[in-house]
Amino acid sequence: MDGTFICDLCTKIDLPPEARDVALRVLSDEEKEIRRVQKHADLTHLSIPYRRLRENRADGAAFCLAFALAEAERAFVLYKQLGIPETIYYDTMQDISVWVNTCAREEGIVGLCELSWIRHALYLNLFRIGRLQYQFFRTNHTASGIPFRLRTKVPIKSRRPVLNIHIPEGGRLDFSACQKSLQDARVFFQQYFPRYDYAGFVCDSWLLDANNVRFMRADSNILRFASLFDCVVQTRFENDELLRRLWGVHKADRETLALLPVHTDLQKRAKQYLLNGGKTGSGYGFIVK
Repeated sequence: MDGTFICDLCTKIDLPPEARDVALRVLSDEEKEIRRVQKHADLTHLSIPYRRLRENRADGAAFCLAFALAEAERAFVLYKQLGIPETIYYDTMQDISVWVNTCAREEGIVGLCELSWIRHALYLNLFRIGRLQYQFFRTNHTASGIPFRLRTKVPIKSRRPVLNIHIPEGGRLDFSACQKSLQDARVFFQQYFPRYDYAGFVCDSWLLDANNVRFMRADSNILRFASLFDCVVQTRFENDELLRRLWGVHKADRETLALLPVHTDLQKRAKQYLLNGGKTGSGYGFIVK
C-alpha cells in the first residue's frame, strides 16, 4: 500500500481529517490483516469486514474505511489499465467521504458503515459521471416491487442488463446537469465497456414518488428530474427516505415532525405535507436505450 497515494486520495475526495487519521492508523497497525483480506475480496466476498462491523460498530467502521482506501488504490490501477480518466475515478471515490460523513452524522462514529454500498465503486461496478452514478445491474421486477399488473407494460423486461441510476448526495439536482450526465454516460459505456449490451437506464428512488407533485413546486428540479424517464411506476406507497434525505432521521411521529427545522422551501413544503397526513413512497423509472 502506498501511503502517499492514499493521503493524496483522502485530500482529493475531501475525506474529513479525523477520518483520514483514523484510517491511516488502521492501515499501519493492521496492514497484514488488510492485505490478507484483499487476497480474497471482490464484489461478493467481503465477509471479514462485515463481521468486524457487526461485532464492534466503531472498530469495524474504522477497519472498513481503511480497507476501502486500500482497495481504492487497487481500483486506480484498473482505471489506468482501462484508460478511464482520473476525473471519473476521483468523482466516483468521493462517495467514500459522503458515507463517512453520514456515519458521523447518524451514528456518531468515525469510519465507514456502508462498505456494502461502497464496494460497487471499489470493484468497478459503479461510476459517477457528472451529477449521477451508474451501476451495472440486472432488472428484477419482483424484487423491485413493480405491481404485477404493470410488469408486462413497462418498457424494459425483467432480468435484462441495464444501468441503474443513483443520485449521490450533495449539490443541487440541476436538470441540465442530469441531462448532460445521461448523455456522457452513453458515451462512457460505449467507449470503455462496449461489450455491455444494456437495454436502458432504471432508477428506484423517492425522487420518483408520484406524491411529490402534491407538495413540490411545479418547476422543482426533482419533478424535472422525473420527466427524464420514459415511464415511472409507483413501487412503494410508504417510505421514509424523504425524511432521511431532508432531515437525516429515519422515523418521525407528529410531535417529532413539528420540531424538525426548516431551512429550505422544500423542507417547508414537505413538513407541512407530512403534518397534514401526507404519505411518501418511491417510484421506479425507465429510460429506454
